[in-house]
Amino acid sequence: MKKRELSFVAAMVATALCADNQYTLEKIDVVASQGTTLEKKDVTDSVIVITKEAIEESRVTTLADALSRLGNIAMTQSGGAGQNASMFVRGMDNKRTVVLIDGIRYNDPTAVSSVAQFEHIMLSNVERIEIIKGAQSGVWGADASGAVINIVTTKAAKGLHGAANVEYGSFETKKSALEASYKEEGFDFSAGGSYYKTEGFSATEPKQSEANYGKRGDELGLEDDGYKNKTAYAKAGFNLDANNRLEFGVQTIDALAAFDASSGASGDSSVPQSDIHNHFYTLAYKLKSGIHDATLSYNRSTFDRVLDGNGWSAAYKGFIDEVKVQDSISYMKESFLRLGASYGEFAQENVATGDEKKYSSKALFATNYNKLALFSSGETIVTESLRFDDYDSVKNSLTGKFGVKQYLKDDIYLSTNIGTGFNVPTLDELYGAWGSNPNLEPEKSLTMDITLGDDKLYATLFQNQIRNMIEYDMNTWSYVQSSGESKFRGVEVGYKDYLAQKLGFEVAYTYLRTKNPDGGTLARRPKHQVDAKASYYITDDIDIGINAHYIGERYDSAADSGAQTGKYIVANFVANAQLNRYATIYGKIDNITDKYYQSVDGYATAKRSFFVGLHLKY
Repeated sequence: MKKRELSFVAAMVATALCADNQYTLEKIDVVASQGTTLEKKDVTDSVIVITKEAIEESRVTTLADALSRLGNIAMTQSGGAGQNASMFVRGMDNKRTVVLIDGIRYNDPTAVSSVAQFEHIMLSNVERIEIIKGAQSGVWGADASGAVINIVTTKAAKGLHGAANVEYGSFETKKSALEASYKEEGFDFSAGGSYYKTEGFSATEPKQSEANYGKRGDELGLEDDGYKNKTAYAKAGFNLDANNRLEFGVQTIDALAAFDASSGASGDSSVPQSDIHNHFYTLAYKLKSGIHDATLSYNRSTFDRVLDGNGWSAAYKGFIDEVKVQDSISYMKESFLRLGASYGEFAQENVATGDEKKYSSKALFATNYNKLALFSSGETIVTESLRFDDYDSVKNSLTGKFGVKQYLKDDIYLSTNIGTGFNVPTLDELYGAWGSNPNLEPEKSLTMDITLGDDKLYATLFQNQIRNMIEYDMNTWSYVQSSGESKFRGVEVGYKDYLAQKLGFEVAYTYLRTKNPDGGTLARRPKHQVDAKASYYITDDIDIGINAHYIGERYDSAADSGAQTGKYIVANFVANAQLNRYATIYGKIDNITDKYYQSVDGYATAKRSFFVGLHLKY
């Protein structure tokens, strides 16, 4: 790490740790932690919430951008906009994270390992993003063994409202969005859409082992890999009376991404592209009466993906259907029992062969929540969750989680959480065309953490374990299952404050150690990561901000082998100027220092780039 970069990180951390001014958090709700809405301060889990205000102030575009720049999450991406993105929450990757949009599953059964494709989720209608760390299978079932990310879309406010956004910038990037909403006593409705297009840059660049490493694709004459995304959404609610409500929602994502045949300069190709058409539907009946807060819902996610390459093509369709009934029963002050059951079907079809694979699941689940006044020092919050999942493709699973949070004095608290999780082998891993293994069994996981903190400062120790971990073996070109345990241990420290009504800042540090059953480290997880964000409010109408992250030592392959893809800092700048109550103009500079780096060996990242935009709201 260069001295000037180390000095930058040290200065940001020192500034944060020396601050002593009072900063009061606004009320922030969290849904995903216990499956029902609670204030963040009343949640035992380690939670990061990215608010709509933070999204608008930083002008991030996709979920992948938000997680990396605002969520303190380690990310890798195989190129620019629209290229495959991966994340690691405490070392646990995409396939061990359930992603929800208003409670609808976004994990794609047609994708490799059924991962959620963060790179295609636009944020124009997002109210907040909840990142719940640790095993959540006791609440959400399979594949929530590392974390849950719940995206909550904007709700209509009383009266008629509208918003619009246009942006233009480097790589011939054009972005626009439009939204309208209306709410009265018995009815509410919102609808909108966004369009994003960029010529982009070459997804591949020379690997570290190649002679031209350090040169960007445009210097080498490599072809740009563009991306287009059209997202549309609508939702409505009908209050039948004071206690009964119907809700409906739909969202579509149509995206076209050019990509390259493989990593490295030799992988540059003009033909390969991915064409996706995803649709998400929800229909829910809600009853609030007396001690009951019940919901009967039907969610459907459909995925349509076509890959075209040099002389080859592949087409896949898939769906997730889920019916769920649940009831939160308040049986004493600030205590409830959440009971429920669900049935789901997961399917993948290879369109060319007509071969369809599917499995179904049935589940029963319960969560108990208590906020008690046991000690004079402060409130005690205790949660217990238990869930039984019956899958027709693999063995049944019983998972649970337990959390306790004790306020010691004022806002100072001590919390701990322990949870078990499991990952069902995906349809691709069991039956796919590339290295499938029908003998795979579910992964089992155990996660634990303990946190001491308050509303400004926290320190967390965590430990995760995965038994029978499923990975793709590049030597045998197939999915294999390790017989031992993979371990993830680390520390998280964070601080945020707001000084003199002018300067708001936040610093977070993560230390991570991983070990596979053979004793080697796992690939692409940084051992050290520092994220820093600061906003300066020059006047009531003008603010400027910077966000930066340092990625420490990280290797592209397991056991600290392959290319070293860490030890760099990337910083981004943004400025907002409110012209009047309706209009705001903004500008941003990504990668201020024009840092050359790769998060995946042989795949490019953006050079210094500039964007300007106009945001209107009524």
